[in-house]
Parts: sequence; C-alpha cells; structure tokens
Amino acid sequence: MMPIQKNSRKSRPHTIRLQWILLGTLLLATGCSSWKLWNPSGIPKTKWVDKEKTTSLFDSKPNTKQAQIDLAIASAERHEAKQELREAMKKYQEALELDKKNSLAHHRIALIACRLSANKQAQEHFESAYKLAPKENVLAADYGYWLYLNGQDQQAEQVINQGLQRSPDFERFHGISGLLHARARQFEPAVNSFIQSGCTPQQAWANIGHVLLMEGDVQSASYWIEHAAQGDEGSVAAKKTQDVLQASYTSAK
Repeated sequence: MMPIQKNSRKSRPHTIRLQWILLGTLLLATGCSSWKLWNPSGIPKTKWVDKEKTTSLFDSKPNTKQAQIDLAIASAERHEAKQELREAMKKYQEALELDKKNSLAHHRIALIACRLSANKQAQEHFESAYKLAPKENVLAADYGYWLYLNGQDQQAEQVINQGLQRSPDFERFHGISGLLHARARQFEPAVNSFIQSGCTPQQAWANIGHVLLMEGDVQSASYWIEHAAQGDEGSVAAKKTQDVLQASYTSAK
C-alpha cells in the first residue's frame, strides 16, 4: 500500500467550507452499508404461546404489570414506524417507569435521543442498556458506534473488541473497528476490518477516505478517494465524493 502524504491540520477557509459540503452530501458508512441508527424492525415481536399452556392462563392471576409494559412497548413500536419520535419516547419511558431494568426501552430511547440531538440523554440510556445487556450484539454495536461518533475512541474500542471476542462473525463490529483504525491512521488494519465487514477493497479505501474527510485531512482523504474511485469496480460512494471534491476545488479558484 502506497504511503500517503501527511497534511498539516491548519484551519483554512476552503477546507472548512469543503467539510460542510461533504457533511451535507455524504453518509458515512460502517463497512459497506450505512449504519442504520434508526431500526424499528429490530424490536422483538410477541412470542407465540404454546396451545397446551394456554389453559393455565385461566388458573393464574394475570400479570397486569407485564401487560402494561408490553402494551407500552407495542405502542412505542407503532410510533417508531410512523417516525413519531417524541411519542415513541414517551411510551418507552412509560415502560421504564414500570421496569427500570428494561434494556430494550433504554436502548430505543438512546437511539431516539440521537435522532433528536439529545446527546446527554442518549449517553445515559446507552450506558444503562449496555450495563443490563452487555452481550446483546446489536446494542453493543449501536453503543460502540455512538462512542466513535462522539470521539470516545478508547471506550468504543473496548466495547467493539469485547463484541468481536464474543461474536467474531458479526460484521458490524468489524465495520466500526475499521472506522476506529482509520481515525487512528492505522490503515492496513482498517482495510482488513472493512473487508471482514463485507467490503470490497475499493469500498474499504472509500471508507478510509470518508473518515479522513470528516477529520479535516482533505489531502490524505483525496488520495484514498482517488484510488477507491478508479476503474469499473471503483466504489460508487468514492466516485460521488470525488465529484464533490473536484467541484469544490473548481469553485474555490
């Protein structure tokens, strides 16, 4: 792999303006597919009840508290599907009032808080959910990615590495690991991680380029984007980014 030229991180008006253009046109990928912070379909559905056990329901006192929790979560899921975020959050909070250790409710509130830019609330509920269910892979990946986005790389690496030890084939862990390596300028491990997440080499290079762009290192990012965009197998995302870079440089002249 060719060495890239180091770029001094001096703040220049054109660089700052370019970053804003890119932020408005790019969606950073963890691996090859966009990380879906919003995932209503990930909520577990009601489990099927064995017909042979239904007769015992009439002989025991109904668990009204659990029924209220289930209803609140089901209602929250419907609001999520309709993109009614605040209403969904209220319903999840109702579930937590009945069961403070409901990791699902904590997890979903954290995700909704991210969408509402309520960062402190997202952190509080991610931490609560992770303490309650540290071995739940989707939760660990969401939490690790949130830590990455908020610059808490050491904590993110710890969460992701624990996940990889537990589930080495879970692709999202590899994708987030790739982002962390790229930010740390550990490019060979970054490429390997992205490929293990399901990327082609071109897509892996494009991901590194996008990470460097978000870090403000436009010169180094351009190197990776250029190589990722070459040929028929070039990354589509890299080609689009290259167009944005070229248009920005043209307008700046």
